[in-house]
Amino acid sequence: MGLWYNENMTYKIYDENLPHDRYEVAEVLQNSDGTKIVLEGLSHIVTVNFGFVEALCICDEGRRIESYHQIPEIQAYRKADFEGNPLYIVESSEFMNWLMKESCGFAFDDIHFSIITENDFLDIAAPFPPKIEIKEKI
Repeated sequence: MGLWYNENMTYKIYDENLPHDRYEVAEVLQNSDGTKIVLEGLSHIVTVNFGFVEALCICDEGRRIESYHQIPEIQAYRKADFEGNPLYIVESSEFMNWLMKESCGFAFDDIHFSIITENDFLDIAAPFPPKIEIKEKI
């Protein structure tokens, strides 16, 4: 079992309106305005803006191999060569259990989001959902 995985966890697509594409993480910017994650696909650029983030973990996919193979909801996405929707909401999350323990219970209302691409695996704990901007590439 991976550090942040248990068999009760579920990964659900967060926004069904996000266009399917083959995305990569192009930029992660964290400052006093919040956290901005830019995903660049073959046909779209998606900006995911979190106003405030409690925790952010960015891993190269090579360091999350166990998670890539254990998460049933990710298997179809992997088989489609990561063509699809990379933004998930995670329920019954070990990442959130860890954050709750580390924060002495102060992370009780946070939401676990995950962005998964072929090359990156991001875990984001935030108290509010992100604002998403979608642009078509010209």
